[in-house]
Amino acid sequence: MKIELRRAELFDVRLTFRQPMHTAISTLAERQTTILRLTDQEGRIGYGEGVAFDTPWYTAETQASLRALSPLLYRLLSAQPLSAPADVTERFRSIQGNQMAKAMFDGAVYELFAQAQEQSLASYLGGDEKTAIPCGKALGRSSAVAMVEAVGQALADGFGRIKLKLAPTDTHILEHVRAAFPQAPLMFDANGSFQSADLPVLQTWDTFSLVMMEQLFPANDWLRHQQAASLLKTPLCLDESIQTTQDAALMQTLQAGHIVNIKPARLGGLTTALEVRQMSPYWLGGMFESGIGRRQTLAFATLPGLAYPIDMAGTDQYFVEDLLEHDYVVENGSIRYQEHPVSLERLHRLSQSRLIL
Repeated sequence: MKIELRRAELFDVRLTFRQPMHTAISTLAERQTTILRLTDQEGRIGYGEGVAFDTPWYTAETQASLRALSPLLYRLLSAQPLSAPADVTERFRSIQGNQMAKAMFDGAVYELFAQAQEQSLASYLGGDEKTAIPCGKALGRSSAVAMVEAVGQALADGFGRIKLKLAPTDTHILEHVRAAFPQAPLMFDANGSFQSADLPVLQTWDTFSLVMMEQLFPANDWLRHQQAASLLKTPLCLDESIQTTQDAALMQTLQAGHIVNIKPARLGGLTTALEVRQMSPYWLGGMFESGIGRRQTLAFATLPGLAYPIDMAGTDQYFVEDLLEHDYVVENGSIRYQEHPVSLERLHRLSQSRLIL
């Protein structure tokens, strides 16, 4: 079976958060995202999402760079028929970096192949779409009082892991939360905001019985992650640092981390994500994406092997309006994958522009 691409459209979409999301280094009130719609020779449609941020605070990519590269990526894909989704990775091998732009096309092609086989994406990947996927809750940076309240609500809702977005100056927040919930499964995400001078802070936080510490230092700072991993008892998780299978191998070689937060978009797509899941204990994170990107991550989450609950609150919790006909909803701390269709009315109404490649 071969897929021949006939048409590619890009939609520049803006989604409004129900509440601003605060990380250690950024605040998001609105989510600009790019939606790709690919059509093949049989009229089948596959969607992908370009989840880079407006500015390069998370990785070097931005929404502008992603859209600028898309015509070239489409030309590389459409030049010849595709025999398998892995062909996407091979066709893009000459393009350095730009993982989120690549992943946008990768996800859409996976959807086309799944449809051609008359399967859901979860089944096509080899997952069990009937499984209940355990969820964790990511909480944006806030005051100690607000954080304690949010953690209490997350625990009451059944979330199996609570992630706090914290900066090096937030020891008092962690102290308040741990005092209020001595047994809660807490972790924190630094989004690369720590420096060498903050190692004493980390050694203090090492006493708070955390599930893990995520992305302490900037993505390319392997030596400081290695140093921290040798000093701390708490397992280290790498996120931004892992953009290729080679990065996952380097983490193990240097002993710079113990766990990988897999985000298919950060890895260039599902093909690479499938390779990385074989290399290290892992869980899945979110990118504040729309339901289109989340649908693909949830399909991946139905595969066996998750070491920790995924970072996936329901889509009803993030945006005032999302792009699917139905929301994904967390019930009793878990979520189920379903092939919720894209709402064409919302996609067109929430788009600032549409570009045919």
